[in-house]
Amino acid sequence: MIDVKEYNNKVVSTWCPGCGNFGIHMALKKAFSELDIAPKDAFITFDIGCNGNGADKINVNAFKGLHGRSVPLAVGVKLANRKLTVIADIGDGGTLHEGIDHLIHAIRSNYDITILIHNNQNFALTTGQATATTQEKKKMYGLPDGRPEREINIAEMALSFNSTFVARAYSGDIVQLTEILKKAIKHKGCSIVEVMQYCPTYNKEASPKWFQEHIEKLEKPFKTKEEAIKASDMKESIITGILFEDPDLPTYYDQLENRKDIKTELIDEVKSFNIDNLLEKFK
Repeated sequence: MIDVKEYNNKVVSTWCPGCGNFGIHMALKKAFSELDIAPKDAFITFDIGCNGNGADKINVNAFKGLHGRSVPLAVGVKLANRKLTVIADIGDGGTLHEGIDHLIHAIRSNYDITILIHNNQNFALTTGQATATTQEKKKMYGLPDGRPEREINIAEMALSFNSTFVARAYSGDIVQLTEILKKAIKHKGCSIVEVMQYCPTYNKEASPKWFQEHIEKLEKPFKTKEEAIKASDMKESIITGILFEDPDLPTYYDQLENRKDIKTELIDEVKSFNIDNLLEKFK
């Protein structure tokens, strides 16, 4: 097992004291360590936002893309080099606003990546505006009378699109989150891990005490997607754990006929071309 300290670096964190990102990053490092995944073999594509500021706080291959675009970046990395463990790290705002089409098609195609969704129910980096997961009628910055639209349930949506792995966790439970991430990474297909995250600055109502009073841990996944969808409702309680897993659906890459029996990775097949003659035309 790789020492978890190997994933640390010297960058000082800028997250608010008590932010759920601390717990999420600790769980990520522990999952990599316990799965014996070396820093050079892990690649995380980050969103813009508080979670995206984690790109320089973990010693792995990391890339911070445009807002809502960490999923297609992750897909490209994984298709180019399947030897890498690839995680798309994205917030609820980026996921369900600019990035909702990427999420849907990643699930539909069953790309072999893990999509880690930080759900703190607000755009925290830009002073707490409402996102698509913010509860209806909840008062937020710029909405003093409350948010008029209904909220989107991430786990329910992922399940409705026949995701092959859907889990929900809590940022304050590092032990459970670590185990969920390990199983998500090992799952052959598109894994959706929604992390209910405490935001001490812009969503103080959902405090650690509130989460402790509302969370129910699931011991094992539901047998059917219908049971999982029913349990994903968060009106009375928040069920955490792996809600549903289908290990039998083939991944996107495995269904590519033109890649059958080819052992090399796409990144190994890239060739250099001399373009000096082409550039001469533009001098």
